[in-house]
Amino acid sequence: MTSSNTDLETNRSSPDVIKTPTKMSFARKWGPSLVAIAGVLAVNMFMLGPTLNNVPELTKKQLHARKLGEERTKAIMNMDFDARSDRKLGRGFGSRNLSEEEGGIMEYTRRRHRALGEYVHEDVSDEFSSFGKWSVSIIYFAFWVFLMFPNWFLPIGRPGIALGGGLSMVVWRFILFSFGHGPIFYAERVIIMEPLFLLFGLMLTTIYLEKMEQGGIFDKLRNSLDDAVNWKRSLKIMTMSTIGSAAVMNDSVVLIFSGVVVDLCVRHKVSNSLPYLLSLASTANIGSAHTMTGNPQNILIVSLAYDDITWFEFAKNMFFPVLAASFVNTLCMFLYFGTELFPGSSGVVENIGILFGGRKTPEIIALENAYAAKISAMPEEDESKGWSLWSKLQVLVTISFLICFALGFDVCVVSITAGAILMVIAAYKHQHYDPKPDNTEYDDEGNPLPPKKMYDMDGNEIEPEEEELITESETTLTEVDYGLLLLFIGQFLLIGSFDDTGVPQKFFEVTMGECANNMTSSPCVYWFVMIVTILSNVASNVPVCQMLAATFPYATPYDWMQVSFSATIAGNLTMLGSAANMIVAFQAAKVGDRTFTSERHVPFGIPSTIACLYVGTVILTYFHFAPECSIKLGTCDEDGNAVEYYEAAGDDAAAAADEAYYNY
Repeated sequence: MTSSNTDLETNRSSPDVIKTPTKMSFARKWGPSLVAIAGVLAVNMFMLGPTLNNVPELTKKQLHARKLGEERTKAIMNMDFDARSDRKLGRGFGSRNLSEEEGGIMEYTRRRHRALGEYVHEDVSDEFSSFGKWSVSIIYFAFWVFLMFPNWFLPIGRPGIALGGGLSMVVWRFILFSFGHGPIFYAERVIIMEPLFLLFGLMLTTIYLEKMEQGGIFDKLRNSLDDAVNWKRSLKIMTMSTIGSAAVMNDSVVLIFSGVVVDLCVRHKVSNSLPYLLSLASTANIGSAHTMTGNPQNILIVSLAYDDITWFEFAKNMFFPVLAASFVNTLCMFLYFGTELFPGSSGVVENIGILFGGRKTPEIIALENAYAAKISAMPEEDESKGWSLWSKLQVLVTISFLICFALGFDVCVVSITAGAILMVIAAYKHQHYDPKPDNTEYDDEGNPLPPKKMYDMDGNEIEPEEEELITESETTLTEVDYGLLLLFIGQFLLIGSFDDTGVPQKFFEVTMGECANNMTSSPCVYWFVMIVTILSNVASNVPVCQMLAATFPYATPYDWMQVSFSATIAGNLTMLGSAANMIVAFQAAKVGDRTFTSERHVPFGIPSTIACLYVGTVILTYFHFAPECSIKLGTCDEDGNAVEYYEAAGDDAAAAADEAYYNY
């Protein structure tokens, strides 16, 4: 693979020499993507047959688990309940571990079943007419194309397109409801407020970390990622993004570091910033798959899963798949963007020598010399690395933020609180410590002029009033990217209305076929992750996870691991596949870098995503620690191991175990 961008590349060894751009052929640009797609189809057709119908029969274990699930659902539907207590629970279902006095497992199951059906994924598809479903779907896909390729149409921008699409959907749903072609659309219910609060808090925190002090923590982070050599700089970005997304959240990492990456590209005058922006976005999604707090869908999965999934259990299962996906993505990055990251190299063989053998091309040597000369020419910047009081306060607030996040406090509250604390500190610093603006006027010879005096109508001198302070509301708060918030609000409205039609659910049902009941077992798991990837890019990964939770309420922890990994890695396929991609593109465009577009993202995203997805899935399928059974459903023993009695002694033993479980 070679680079997909043909921008001019300056030869650092001779600043006046500019390489002549060569037009990228169709085969070189899209060849890897077509090969990856063909490979996925070939693998699935080989394992499931040409018609994808060669599905293994359900095992006794799976049949028994399905029977228990059906019986459990039937039992809870006939349970008595207190409506007042349910109203107190709101949209949640409370604790997973209720005491016997509170109703135990059965009451927990009833509460969760109610939440899944009434709030997580309410099925109103049967209230649409065919015209209603088709019209809503057409509107959704039209705006999906507009959002994917905004430069093809009017220069409105993604926030305007998303908001216009969302409002158009609200109006159209009202028209459908008025004429009996669809149910009422509760727009306020589909707008998920938590991501909006989180983004606002993160933007506020990021702005103050960057603007509070020259040479502060933000500048130190930027310097830690800097390097004279292109591939080393890209590798540093990928390493930081992977670890940071696993530790905090991918949206936080890309929001903080998008500007840093663009600044580094400007500092080194790179002609193509796409490899570095993709290094940040792609690894942020991959790294976030490692922990249950890495991204919104993982948080949702852990909250909706039937069985308890601990932070350590989640991370332990995801470690090797994420490690393998990170390696594959790095390999794809260095292959696809070899021209930009290894200037002067003759090809893959020489790139390997540069990576592992310490070889250097004349262009790389020139980059190192230019960087060293630049550093030596600015000794004062290199020497002022002491930590001032304000930098220490920034570090204290940042560490407190990370600790609160790790302890499980609400991320929205933590991020907004951190931003508010930094705002108070910055305001105090500006008022009492920053130098006051000098408003003295000077004549042509540089001599200061006396202050101008003002007089009233009677000739009396007017005493100058005390200068009014510039507030944070007039400065920093205006830098919050409210357009990004509008972008997500519009997308929530579009996606929520589309999900109401039942089209995504029908697509899943039709494409999965017989594999729907055997989706995380080989060979169906490889077809399953492909369908989840498509749905995650068309209907967004969070609604897909909500749909699967409502469709398969008794999915095992292992099932959810597969869903989490595929829905997260799928975010790298297209620009709209992940919020992190949108944030990177939006933040880069805000400072004038419009390199990160859908047209340039997809040729790299398709082969990289498919390779990462299938390598990680194979590892997760054959090397995982999560139980392939449910303790709360009764298909596990006390140690979390699948009960094998039905395979050893047949149906009589299974019936005896069922009776023992229900008596317990």
